[in-house]
Amino acid sequence: MAFDTSDTLTRSAYSDELLPGTSLFHGQYRITRFINSGGFGITYLAKDSLDRDVVIKECFSSSFCRRTDSRVRARSQGTRDQMQRIVKSFLNEARSLALLTHPNIVGVHQVFEDNDTAYMAMDHIRGHDLLEIIDEGKRALTPDQIVSIAGKLVSAIGYIHGRGLLHCDISPDNIFLTPEGEPILIDFGAARRSAAGEAQKYSGLSVVKDGYSPHELYTAAGNSGPWSDIYSLGASLYHAITREAPKDCQSRLSALAEKRPDPCRPLAGRITGYPTGFLESIDRAMAVVASARFQSAADWQQKLPQPEPKDRKVVLLRRLVPTMAPGETVARVAFPEPLSAPQPVRPRRTFLRGNDVDISSLRRTSGFAGAWLVDSATGHVLAAEQDDRRHDTEAVMAAAVGLGRATVRAMELVDDRVEDILVTLGRQVLLIRPLTHAARTFLCVAMDGESANPGLARVQLRRVEQSIRL
Repeated sequence: MAFDTSDTLTRSAYSDELLPGTSLFHGQYRITRFINSGGFGITYLAKDSLDRDVVIKECFSSSFCRRTDSRVRARSQGTRDQMQRIVKSFLNEARSLALLTHPNIVGVHQVFEDNDTAYMAMDHIRGHDLLEIIDEGKRALTPDQIVSIAGKLVSAIGYIHGRGLLHCDISPDNIFLTPEGEPILIDFGAARRSAAGEAQKYSGLSVVKDGYSPHELYTAAGNSGPWSDIYSLGASLYHAITREAPKDCQSRLSALAEKRPDPCRPLAGRITGYPTGFLESIDRAMAVVASARFQSAADWQQKLPQPEPKDRKVVLLRRLVPTMAPGETVARVAFPEPLSAPQPVRPRRTFLRGNDVDISSLRRTSGFAGAWLVDSATGHVLAAEQDDRRHDTEAVMAAAVGLGRATVRAMELVDDRVEDILVTLGRQVLLIRPLTHAARTFLCVAMDGESANPGLARVQLRRVEQSIRL
């Protein structure tokens, strides 16, 4: 898992993990402490070369590997080939995951080899996984929160599937909730490739979890596809709603074959407090027969309640025509001079008053084209992140800076503020947000209109705003 559940976790008594202080990748990372271990890896908290907390996942399967000092060796001559296949699979999938940029999917910063095995460096996020929250009562989840979590995670798996990947290990312990309640999908150790929307027979690494894995994942010849992750996510939400783990799919399949009642009782008709159609959609996602489930995340998304737009302040500028007595004159309002052209882009990272302003996580926004932190008074770009593959980035940046400055100036004229403003500019969508603690400074992210998700972009923009200290 790619997060830290507390400030008091200590190193395990077992000897498989690396010791605190171990250096990795030519000193770029330094292990702080052990976090957790699973079937195919060990997870650590670490510091990077800029002294920032990151999570490091090491490819290490105790069934096939052993450790000599810091190096990882095959447990025996007979497991050497299997270990090499595991490391190769880990590297391939980690490189694919590093390309995923979604606010509800853990971010992978770097993939590298060391100690004769493979590693990936990921986001360090505090909070608790869904299993801890359910079983240990870490927090109460209301129906509205579960509906919101479902919508965001369905969007996340749709994003994964659209890039030719399957997660294949979705379960409550791999769904992480931040203190703000944002769900983050983690641990892609069992991820596999699949053409989007198509089945795939798979014979590589496999993980099954009773209650959450569909029957097609129990055999190497099973036809897995997007519907497999859909079942697992549905089962995880079922657990969150009922606070009971669902019955395993093999038992359900046997009951179906023997024409006995399904041991996993449907949610619809026995649970209350949820929007119409929501529980029915989870029951369908958990259908034993794959063809009876939603075949894509988009199909499921259409059946989920759509979030209502939040109330927002709207600034209306209109011409006022005063009623005057004979002989009175109208005093002219002194409007500011026209805005000057924006200054050239400064380096992508700028140190302000000793603080490193980091807006790089905005790259995880769907359809990302560019992001800028701008001083509205001068037009200076204080920090920038840009998609270098685009040729129109400079023009989009100039438009974003101009629109942002005009927005801030309008707010000053009417002595009011807006939370954010969404502008469509040709094929581009711009989301502009003045900083709450520094109103003359604003953040802007540019997205491709076809793949943009403004709702998720707002969440990510708020998250970045909270991290900025000017």
